[in-house]
Amino acid sequence: MKFGICAAGRFGPDLEDAFRIAPEIGFDGLEIPFVKQEDYRDELIWTPEGVRQLREWSERYAIEMPSCVAGRYNHRGFPDEDAEIREEAVELMLHLIDMCAEAGIGTILTAFFGKQMLDSEERIARSIEGVKRCAPKAESRGVTLALEGTVDVETWLRMIDEIASDAVSVYYDVGNALRFGHDGPAELRKLDAEGLLAQVHIKDMTHDHKNMPLGEGNVPWDAVGHALREIEYDGYLVLETPSSDTPREDYAAWLEFTHALVSEG
Repeated sequence: MKFGICAAGRFGPDLEDAFRIAPEIGFDGLEIPFVKQEDYRDELIWTPEGVRQLREWSERYAIEMPSCVAGRYNHRGFPDEDAEIREEAVELMLHLIDMCAEAGIGTILTAFFGKQMLDSEERIARSIEGVKRCAPKAESRGVTLALEGTVDVETWLRMIDEIASDAVSVYYDVGNALRFGHDGPAELRKLDAEGLLAQVHIKDMTHDHKNMPLGEGNVPWDAVGHALREIEYDGYLVLETPSSDTPREDYAAWLEFTHALVSEG
């Protein structure tokens, strides 16, 4: 098992600081951002030059890049009512798959929150169509499209069955499970049994939807840890914790919390 953290907004405005500081704290990997709406071409993961910079930092500071969070899709994504936005979402994802493959990033968190929430059958159907168009490129480049959103595990399984691609699975967030009323430990077990658990976000939430430091919210951590140990999860646990004015101290404490979560002791 390996431990990562979202790079964006947690180590200051300079992304290189995340590459430098995270391994000093003890993290194995960084989740790279693709989150800008208007200036997405400025994201390092978008251009060959930016990809070379990311790879250089990864090698220099000895930290992996297991995943990219495509948070932009919360605003302009596959479920959108506007056909032009949906077409843009496909075109951008096809390019992002290529760039992530070149960077050595094996998982793209494909997000369905906010304006792009899967809150109707029409939106689900449009999303299936969009992801299905991107899946062959993901298969050919060895990249997984890991879906994350507000729906329950049965909806994910239905969508993935219709998409019918080995390159599509689920990015599970135990904090969001609490927020949207799902049984996180049970859903982790179900996704693992189906071979569709790509990666896991570690985040604590309250019942009134506040993102909290680990251990200070309402996520049932004992049950989550038991489920992860029971399924012998061996992928990345990626911290999506609040940002901090004292990142070295707080992120080190939250990393220790996560280590203890999956420790047999």
